[in-house]
Amino acid sequence: MTRRWAVLSGLVAALLAVVLVLFLGTPRSSEGDAPQAADGTTADATPARCEEHGLTRPDPRADPDPVSNAADEPADSVQLDREFTSGATTSQYHLFTRGVDFDQPVGVVVRLHGDGTNEYENPDGLLNCLAAVAASHNMVLVAPLTPDVEGEITWWEDISTNLPWLIDLLDQRVLEPYAPDPDNVWWMGYSGGAEMITYGVIPRNPQYVTGGALMIGGGGAPEALVEEPTSEQRESLDLLWVTGTLDDGTDPWAPFDAVTATREGSSWYRQQGFEGVRADYPEGEDHFSLRQARILDETLRQPVLPDLLK
Repeated sequence: MTRRWAVLSGLVAALLAVVLVLFLGTPRSSEGDAPQAADGTTADATPARCEEHGLTRPDPRADPDPVSNAADEPADSVQLDREFTSGATTSQYHLFTRGVDFDQPVGVVVRLHGDGTNEYENPDGLLNCLAAVAASHNMVLVAPLTPDVEGEITWWEDISTNLPWLIDLLDQRVLEPYAPDPDNVWWMGYSGGAEMITYGVIPRNPQYVTGGALMIGGGGAPEALVEEPTSEQRESLDLLWVTGTLDDGTDPWAPFDAVTATREGSSWYRQQGFEGVRADYPEGEDHFSLRQARILDETLRQPVLPDLLK
């Protein structure tokens, strides 16, 4: 075979291979369950379960097991839709203890949803990702549903009813049975949940916020501190706000002006003598685009919130 003919044959073979790939798809591994990467290793073409919330492979927290897949887990590792009654008030909660080592000091993350129930009704979404982050810091995650389920379903509109129920839930279903470190209780609220923290939890029950509080997309200024915090709380608590620059109420899908609420709330708490106040405004982010699992992870790893978009 001449060199010219060999080159021509090689070109034909290469063209045929390209055509086969276009029509038949990417070559499969011998198991036939995943495409091969350019270096010959197996690559998963599907996005990580928590990628949209800021966790990507190879981080093992990016792909937590579905919460419904509990066949090989302890019965209480993921507790969904558990009912709790305090006085005349009844609501529900999710509790995640999967991956937590109770032979070591345990912390708590209390997650308060925004207005509505979408986040609570889909525990295998963002909540499962937040729980994976919490567990990596050896913290359980409790995600309660506001008792105020009439109308918009909010935490902040009926604080006098919702807050006592919430505090009793924390006492009786988390703090007492799991005996976590009392100095490592963090609160994380989104939108209306952030409002609940700054208007209700911190001003009225600051002793339950021992690690700090993370407010995303909201968290305005209350009228007063109902219960005076100690000088140690003013000095040591991390109070962190994260709101995108586009989250200013101009989006018809998000008419709440979270930028103004964040500025007013963080400024007010700073004026009350809280030294660990910080507000971040990630450029170009709106009410729905912040990567909340990554933000929680950065917050728990750092005593002061870093630039979350670097």
